[in-house]
Amino acid sequence: MKISEHAQRTEQLFGIRAEDIHKWIDGFFDHDGFDHYLREGKLDQYDPYDHRRFRHCKEALQEAYQEFDGKYSRQQIKNVVETHIKDDYDGYLPSRADFENGTFTAKYHDATHNEELSAVLDAKELAEYFDGLRDNEANQQGFIGSFAFRIVLPTILAIILFVSAVALVIIPLVEDSMMGQKQQMIKELTSSAISIVDSYVAREQSGELSLSQAQAKAATELKAMRYGDENKDYFFITDMHPRMIMHPYRKDLKGQDLTHYSDNENKSGKHIFVEFTKLVKANHEGYLEYLWQWKDDANKTAPKLSYVQAVEEWQWIVGTGVYFDDVQKEIDKLEQTLFTTFFLITLGLSAIMSYIIGQSRTIENRKKRAEVALHEAKDRYRALVESSNEGYILEADGDILYSNNRLHRMLGYSDSELQSTTIWQQLFPANPKNTPLLQHLGELFKHSAEPAEFEACLSTKSGKQLDIIVSSSKIFFSEKQGHVISFRPITRKIYGGAYGLVKQVSDYQVLNSRVVEDIALSDSQGGVVETLNQLPDLVREMIDAGSRPDNLRRAIGSAYDAAICRFIELSIQELGKPPVPFSFISFGSNARHDMTLFSDQDNAIVFETPKDPSKLKQTRRYFLHLAERVCGLLNQAGYPYCDGLIMATNHQWCLSLDEWTANFSTWINHAKPDSILELNVFFDIRATYGKKQLVDSIQQHIQTTVQNQPQFLATYAKNCLSYKVPLTSFKQIKTENIDGVESVNLKACLRPMEIFCRIYALKHDIREANTMTRLKQLAAKQEIDAMSFREMVYIFDHIWQLRFMNQIVEYTDLRKVNDVLALADLTELEQQNLRNVLKRISLFHDKISHDFLNAKSS
Repeated sequence: MKISEHAQRTEQLFGIRAEDIHKWIDGFFDHDGFDHYLREGKLDQYDPYDHRRFRHCKEALQEAYQEFDGKYSRQQIKNVVETHIKDDYDGYLPSRADFENGTFTAKYHDATHNEELSAVLDAKELAEYFDGLRDNEANQQGFIGSFAFRIVLPTILAIILFVSAVALVIIPLVEDSMMGQKQQMIKELTSSAISIVDSYVAREQSGELSLSQAQAKAATELKAMRYGDENKDYFFITDMHPRMIMHPYRKDLKGQDLTHYSDNENKSGKHIFVEFTKLVKANHEGYLEYLWQWKDDANKTAPKLSYVQAVEEWQWIVGTGVYFDDVQKEIDKLEQTLFTTFFLITLGLSAIMSYIIGQSRTIENRKKRAEVALHEAKDRYRALVESSNEGYILEADGDILYSNNRLHRMLGYSDSELQSTTIWQQLFPANPKNTPLLQHLGELFKHSAEPAEFEACLSTKSGKQLDIIVSSSKIFFSEKQGHVISFRPITRKIYGGAYGLVKQVSDYQVLNSRVVEDIALSDSQGGVVETLNQLPDLVREMIDAGSRPDNLRRAIGSAYDAAICRFIELSIQELGKPPVPFSFISFGSNARHDMTLFSDQDNAIVFETPKDPSKLKQTRRYFLHLAERVCGLLNQAGYPYCDGLIMATNHQWCLSLDEWTANFSTWINHAKPDSILELNVFFDIRATYGKKQLVDSIQQHIQTTVQNQPQFLATYAKNCLSYKVPLTSFKQIKTENIDGVESVNLKACLRPMEIFCRIYALKHDIREANTMTRLKQLAAKQEIDAMSFREMVYIFDHIWQLRFMNQIVEYTDLRKVNDVLALADLTELEQQNLRNVLKRISLFHDKISHDFLNAKSS
């Protein structure tokens, strides 16, 4: 259910919408973050969103009381929370244990998990799909969501139920019915015999026969009567004493007193004829089970059921019976027939069910392949449009269904703002240059015009004017047409940057400070993104003006830090106050401020270790939630997720202070060259937001542990020497063939210097992460002389200058932005200069080898 549906339901039941409570319950959902983890891979035995489920259980009620105490009464909170959760889980209120053991899978905010994607998506479905709708991948995992559970198991259960019904219900009913029929039969036969006796009673009463004559004739006639398969079943007569009047097979009992006669030789046996007398005296008739000789065979006894009825006038008891063995034979015969019939039916059902299962399996496999293909197509499309430097809009009948992050950064509008019905007028204000485009768009959305391309003047959310090229292409949905509309800025590019885009200014420090200040004062994510959009133009102009790479890195790094801080502040406003003090950590290039406009994220969170160990999981859950918000916003602002998942959203890097120090102890005390390869980034560490003392404690722990483990620096040195300078044995630039072009990776060229500064920072307890600052402090500590310092600064700046220019050119040229420089783009003189610079990187290797390896061996 959606938030609005939850709120409407609680309003109907309890007169309270409480949308803030519903949002709080479902608040742990972030489509972009979820998609990222699905794209980048999953960690073994870890669900990065495992913590979300903890608000979908009855234990969350205590948190809700704390969260909304004072705003709602406890009863109102209880009503809303329990109703919301029960509506999501079909009337059941799960516990955390239900999620732990896999009984339930958490349901998230506004995700229509109960709906399946149609074979062909219409425009509305496509909009929902690109907004994050996914199939029940989580729910399809395991036995409960498997084909066996949904198709095969019900089939087997149906067959088992059918066989069980036959054996446990139908057969007993048949047995009871046959026994009932036998009882009815002997009752009717006895009634026939009684009617014969009654006829003689009438003749005796009329005077036609004397009493003795009438009784003798009646007894003789009943004695001759037989029935049954062998014609050996008979009638008998006793009186009320009881004495035997007539029995065709027991002449020895005629006239005998039967008061003490029992159905076996044991004294405790049933007194048959006394029981007959009791039955007829009480009810005039009745049934009795007992043992009696088998028909005319006096040597065999068998269980028998008899029915007796009284003749009041003569004080007689007339009866007959059936043997249970006879009844059982008939039942066995009928059961055999039934079982044969039901077995054949079961075989037929099994064959039919097997065919249905086979067909269902085929359909299921086709469906899965179609879903995989659909998701792959979606991911390919999203990867295509997200990696492009053009802005894209997907529309159907004038409604915007999807827009990419590049467009959001270009315009400053969020995805929801771009879906406004007046957005086109806001983007393209009325002026002669935009008139043809607006007319064309109106006709295009009515399907009365063909796709075309226009130059126009676009207005961003802040009012900034951009000259752009707008082009469209047609696509088709189910019974609808739509268009992909692209937005490409018009630029005049040169290798070192561009001109004509921004007003020339000279005080870049003031301008950069203004960018940072605007970010800090932004009241929304869109405002931060809009301000960050100014950076490419600022950096481009600074390059044109000959600014040092150090100034460029400082401008980018300070804006990045400001964005992190503002995103954290905005997120805390939504989530509430953190449970304990924390610090948002930057690692690697983020910590060093060695960033380009297109660097990815390397971050983590450290928080104070809770005094109560039982609170650790709950505390981490808050910070994981905070990290998802912040990292998701950074991604939307143009700083992509880290491919290696070194981010605060990863539970491995959202830790307490004690956990961080334990990690560094393990890494340093058990260091090997191969293991350090994965840990390099963690030794460049800086507190970007929050309680800096927490990061200071980590750094102090690192230094103490390194001093106590002197072997670590030697091991680290071996790792440093593994990063080779990209030169051939003939001292020529070593290139890679990338997309058919001989290229060199500039980031790889910088790595030997970064690692050089890092290992010496560990040696001298230099806490600053910035590479240039480390070099200055190493020079101050006389670790390097003045000439080496100048040479290192020159090498560092030169490669960085090339790196910045290369990325700006690629960005302006709408190519994929990376650190790969095509060697042919450099002049012969520039290539010679780069070659000379790379040759001098060997001095880093020589010094590390001498200080940490040769010195140790000597």
